[in-house]
Amino acid sequence: MKRVRLAISILSFAVLASCQQNGGPLRVDSVEPGQGTTGGGDEVVISGGGFEPGKTQAEVKFGRRKAESVVISSNNKIKVIAPSNEKGPVDITVSFDDSPSLFKIPNAYRYIEPADTSSVRRAFLSGGQGSGGPAKIEIEKK
Repeated sequence: MKRVRLAISILSFAVLASCQQNGGPLRVDSVEPGQGTTGGGDEVVISGGGFEPGKTQAEVKFGRRKAESVVISSNNKIKVIAPSNEKGPVDITVSFDDSPSLFKIPNAYRYIEPADTSSVRRAFLSGGQGSGGPAKIEIEKK
């Protein structure tokens, strides 16, 4: 029984040590904002700890899709651009290049359909620089 406890203690220490960074243990705590449009392109901040800007690299996935532009901006923040995805909730997973740990936040982000823009007025600029006359703005109604 003592050998089993010793083996478990050594294994637990090894796993904990592998997740340690200069800024403390790696951890992922929250995601803000918790939703964005299905087209993607929204900036999302993942908060946690133990990140090392300029040294640590991370891969972030929204469901099965990789996030664009993953930037570790401080010891406790990762900024990413959400990829496009289908409507509904997705898990967010974060993995680090120098750690065997994979952090998963179930249903951390919800994709929603963009607002209906069919009734939005669109302005087109015609004329302008080099045309010899003042610029005109035309409004197109849909």
